[in-house]
Amino acid sequence: MEKILKDKFSNNWESVRKAFLALDTDYDGYITVEDILRYFGQEKDIDYNDLKKLIRDKDSKKIGKIGYTDFSKWVGNTIHLSEGFYFRHDSIKNPQFEQQLEKQENSQNAKSKKMAQDSLINQNLEKTVLDKI
Repeated sequence: MEKILKDKFSNNWESVRKAFLALDTDYDGYITVEDILRYFGQEKDIDYNDLKKLIRDKDSKKIGKIGYTDFSKWVGNTIHLSEGFYFRHDSIKNPQFEQQLEKQENSQNAKSKKMAQDSLINQNLEKTVLDKI
């Protein structure tokens, strides 16, 4: 069943995104058994119960419907090799890496500012004590 569906997906669409949007006819962000049957319902080799079990197996949240990330993990390499990955080799930037780098830099800057403030306070305190003596 899975191989049949993957073949149909690869024959009908050139990208995972287009396949997901075409199958998600109610635009709720998930693909259900009914969505797939609506598209491939006339096919004799697709059984409702087998498809329901397959969707449940591929769903990481086990709610009976597949989101985009699960869908791309499942059929990403079948439809288009680079669509199955979060960071593609032809991308200009990696947003997750950039966000993490920015957080790290902000954290280091905050530590540096704190150390500088502590140093100034200590220097002023020492100078004040020495002046008073």
